[in-house]
Amino acid sequence: MGYRLADNTGDTLAVPQLVLTHLRQTDGDTIRAALYILQTRDTDPRTMARALALPSIEAAKRALQYWAGAGLLVNERGAAPAPAEPAHVDLASAINDPYVAVLCQEAQNAFGKTLSRSELQRLVDLYLADGWKPDVILLCCAEVTRIGRRTVAAVAHLLARWREDGVENGEDAERWLKRAKQREDWCADAAAQFGVEPRALTNWERRAIARWHEEMGIGHEMIDEALLRANGKNTVRYVDGILRAWRAQGITTIDAARKQGQLEGSNIVMTERPSAQQPAASAQKDLFNRDWAAMFDEEG
Repeated sequence: MGYRLADNTGDTLAVPQLVLTHLRQTDGDTIRAALYILQTRDTDPRTMARALALPSIEAAKRALQYWAGAGLLVNERGAAPAPAEPAHVDLASAINDPYVAVLCQEAQNAFGKTLSRSELQRLVDLYLADGWKPDVILLCCAEVTRIGRRTVAAVAHLLARWREDGVENGEDAERWLKRAKQREDWCADAAAQFGVEPRALTNWERRAIARWHEEMGIGHEMIDEALLRANGKNTVRYVDGILRAWRAQGITTIDAARKQGQLEGSNIVMTERPSAQQPAASAQKDLFNRDWAAMFDEEG
């Protein structure tokens, strides 16, 4: 059964051809933002985000930037000074997508520096070739900047990791970042318990600490109790063995652990590497002085 356009029984809204030409180039929220602006002439990102139920005020700001780049809006505050290297302008005009100009400018703002043409091209490839939405790329830019890695290569690396973890949109990215922050807090807490700096924890140790909390439901107090049973072997691997042994025996509380008695010998699940494979002391020292940002240089 076909359809036909119903007779108009309400007010009409004149939509410029400019908006219609962008139907295939942008998402629904950005088109809705254009219709909202045409209807209300309101360009306040706060009221726009609320009226359109956008995910954030930043999403409304990006829509405004998009339509300013497309020519529907005029920036009354004047254009920001162009970077010393205007490669992003060339890229934007070459592919005729206003999102590119916004993406390149905002990424440079996040990094606090002008990106080279090759870096800008890689950034655009993440959007056009790899299929990442600009808001997700910019969230990633903010995250790598937070940990001191102001490069597009670091952004591409983290985005690849996000894709492996099922991140596809801004909401997924926000959840991933929230979980990463929680894990970072757990690692900082555990590092204090073990008497080391958080940056000294290896990737394996970070994963083990996250596993204690997320999979085993173990908190600060149980880790302290395991440290009391470690007989001076205050390493994450040795404590991990104690905790896994307790889990295998159904011990989930401090009272149960104390009633069970001292763990030693074969009662501890072996998690330390065999002595023949232990690295030399100097190598161990290097291993335990890695920076948190090493997550980008090592396998997850």
